Amino acid sequence: MDPLDHAPSYSLLCPQGRFQKDEESYHTIKSSYLISDAADGKSNHRHLVFLRNRKEDGLRYILCQACYNLIENQTYYICSYCNWKSYHKECVESPSKFHSSDHPKHPLQLVWFPGNRRQHQKQCCSCRRYRGRLLYYCSICDFSIDPVCVGKPTSLIIDNPKRHKHTLHYFPRISALVCDVCGLEGHIDYLYVCLLCADFIVHKRCVYFPFVIKVSRHNHRLGFTYKLPYEKSTDCGVCHTKIKENFGEYSCTKEGCIYAVHSRCAMQRNVSDGKELEGEPEEVYEDTKMFEEKGDGIIQHSTHPSHPLRLENKFHDESKHCQACRLPSYDDHGGNVYRCTMQCDDFILHESCAYLPRVKQFMLHVHPSILDPSYTTNFFQCWKCYRYSCGFKYVCSRPRQECDVELDIICASICEPFDHHCHPHPLFISSAEYECKTCSICSQSKRVREPLYCVKCDFVLCFRCATLPHKARYERDEHLLIFSYEEDANDDELIGRGRHKSKERVICMQ
Repeated sequence: MDPLDHAPSYSLLCPQGRFQKDEESYHTIKSSYLISDAADGKSNHRHLVFLRNRKEDGLRYILCQACYNLIENQTYYICSYCNWKSYHKECVESPSKFHSSDHPKHPLQLVWFPGNRRQHQKQCCSCRRYRGRLLYYCSICDFSIDPVCVGKPTSLIIDNPKRHKHTLHYFPRISALVCDVCGLEGHIDYLYVCLLCADFIVHKRCVYFPFVIKVSRHNHRLGFTYKLPYEKSTDCGVCHTKIKENFGEYSCTKEGCIYAVHSRCAMQRNVSDGKELEGEPEEVYEDTKMFEEKGDGIIQHSTHPSHPLRLENKFHDESKHCQACRLPSYDDHGGNVYRCTMQCDDFILHESCAYLPRVKQFMLHVHPSILDPSYTTNFFQCWKCYRYSCGFKYVCSRPRQECDVELDIICASICEPFDHHCHPHPLFISSAEYECKTCSICSQSKRVREPLYCVKCDFVLCFRCATLPHKARYERDEHLLIFSYEEDANDDELIGRGRHKSKERVICMQ
């Protein structure tokens, strides 16, 4: 039995009490986690940790403030000096140096990265996630692994006959060898090779890629293949670059449908949940139609069951707002609305909003979304544009305790390619999972994740700007205002401030 299991908690230091600040981009941890072993005067004895039980504390999720992994074990440590921050048992009891079979060439040094931003962090080479501040690190090879993963050494062999018929062997070197499944170089990914074939190389993370998946950006299932079944080359449906031949990709399983994605692109968390669907029945949802046609422009909509709705063309009444999108009747919907035929004078639906499907697949969420038409005075915040609304919304089909994504119907309706009136080229969803960009219109705002972008130029559009109405009313102008955007290459003042060479304007239509 591990002798540390009997060590009293009052004799241990938290990770933040062990490192000594130096001039490097990280702080080297040389002292022991045991106070009795720590050099006098070099360890901060105020950082004493106390052993706690997650079940007794009634806590379901606890995040370790050293490695930023979720604490799954029942026992964990807290430090009163660090504002009662929680730590893994593995992170507290990590020796300052470790010899790992994951990186046998050099010993690994325990270090503390002080920065919170992504550029100050290192990626764990085992779980491939950007973790917290505490890592084991080899500065010679730029190899890093978090304390939780270092206690779970990688297997030296892998047997997965479905991926490859022979046993695969771990190749413990950083290498530029190209993976046969994803077509990317090894770099810091773990590599496995076939000693019998001598020409099959695969990343550890790619060995277990599923063979049939469902992605958020296509209506049909995709199947894994080493050679696309199309005569002509095609672009990846996620990153929109050419797909290389003779490497693993995913292509549409429906006959006659041409759609394919890189295997790595398909495994992004905003594209697929990574579940194996081979042999699994497809999810079937009930009829998505939200209304019943009565004829002569009259429908019975499920959101207004008391009375039928009649189609009125070119309806203009700025005091009336669509119950679904909450926009007035003069917006970009063409002026056609469905209006209650009885006394509910305030109930109108834009024609396009009345035809909203009950089930919709949003391009940046892997689960289908269900239309929730329970319009109310209670506001909700949209997951993408962050605006508050009391109109219709799409909610994740999973139970709320598993996924609480809520989208207003304007954001949910955005799909690729997206045509916006302020830009001449079609826009696509940014493919990089963690990449942040600055919106070309609201350039003073913070950088946003997963915006719309142009593959031909550097134009970027956040969801908040993409869903701005084309027309608006201003209280001090009798005419409608129209949103306008133009390039301004001669504006030296904007260039000097480092802003995008453009201007956004709201101009009068008259």
